[in-house]
Amino acid sequence: MPRKIVRGYFSLHDWEGIVHVTSNADFLVYIWARNVETFDDGVQIATPASQFQGRGSTGHPTDALFMDVPAQRGIDLGCIGGSAGETIDISSGNARIHCLTTD
Repeated sequence: MPRKIVRGYFSLHDWEGIVHVTSNADFLVYIWARNVETFDDGVQIATPASQFQGRGSTGHPTDALFMDVPAQRGIDLGCIGGSAGETIDISSGNARIHCLTTD
């Protein structure tokens, strides 16, 4: 099945506060980020709640991971997978962070 990325490059906290990534088929999204600020910050990746949540996390609608992106540096944040119909949300803290995503 052919895959299509509508837009793979975006600037968080500059033009957009959050970007939603979804697909009608199971998918992987690879994320590379660059922090253009002079202070450290990061990227938050939120996914639907998983079966791996501990008892203290039950009831939360999402799992989230915040990954540091050093000031004025680019970093490969790796990839994360989603099932068909799920949405992965990508956002930043206070920094302008440019992201490139590929499938």
